[in-house]
Amino acid sequence: MRDLTPKPAEWIDRAPVKFRASREIAATPEEVWSALCDHERWPVWFSALSGAGATGGEGIGSTRFVMVGKDRIDETFVIWDEPRSWGFTVDRAEGPIGRIGASLNERVDIQVLSNDRVRVTYLMGFDPRPRTRFVFRLIKRQMTKNLRSALAGLERFIESERAITS
Repeated sequence: MRDLTPKPAEWIDRAPVKFRASREIAATPEEVWSALCDHERWPVWFSALSGAGATGGEGIGSTRFVMVGKDRIDETFVIWDEPRSWGFTVDRAEGPIGRIGASLNERVDIQVLSNDRVRVTYLMGFDPRPRTRFVFRLIKRQMTKNLRSALAGLERFIESERAITS
């Protein structure tokens, strides 16, 4: 496990490398928020993840882990603006993220479009380790595709949750 340099919430907007995807979803902000805060079920809708779980608290300063394959990533929440914006900084990471990333923050913004429709934007901001910036150019298309796929999965997840509770 390699330590990354945690960054404050506003850093993501000036991160040297960014990946972004947006999707309009037939959902309320509260439904999206509920899905985001259900850490253990992220792998159901975010196929790049093989596991996830809360490790401490709720709100700013709370922590969780995610698994990408066998690689663990430890995160601390730096944004918790229910139900509008949610984000974290990565503290430690195994695997490729730990090898090529000096810093990594992620943020999800929820914009209300109507009573039952939102635009969800997922932003990842990286600061690559020296001599690894070229890797990010190579993976930009795949990372953006992964985020788009995750947002489509989020929409399906919310629809299935709604069907169960109605």
